[in-house]
Amino acid sequence: MGVKKRNQWAIVVKRRGRRSKKQEEIAQTRIDKLFNLALDYSNQDNKEESKKVIELALSISKRYNQRLTKKQRLQICRNCNIFFNSDNSRNRLSPKGWKVITCLECDNIMRFSNSD
Repeated sequence: MGVKKRNQWAIVVKRRGRRSKKQEEIAQTRIDKLFNLALDYSNQDNKEESKKVIELALSISKRYNQRLTKKQRLQICRNCNIFFNSDNSRNRLSPKGWKVITCLECDNIMRFSNSD
């Protein structure tokens, strides 16, 4: 076993700090494209592919610290990560003004403020 030279270690140093704006923009466009792809899979009744695509979009959003938009948050189940359509979800407005979405796959109930 040879000893590594000192200048070779400088190549391996990880970059710390905030990601560049360009990387964040790329991440956001990829998340948008993945949500559109999930919509297409959901319209074709391909639940498993839709779920995989949503999980990939969520992992990108976590890695690059990008929040999902309100529209995107309303389209997926927080519990089972399935993309909502009219077959697997129920949307209701409560008398108090909340939007209540029930996932019919896992029976999870989500409440959102209806002020937007």
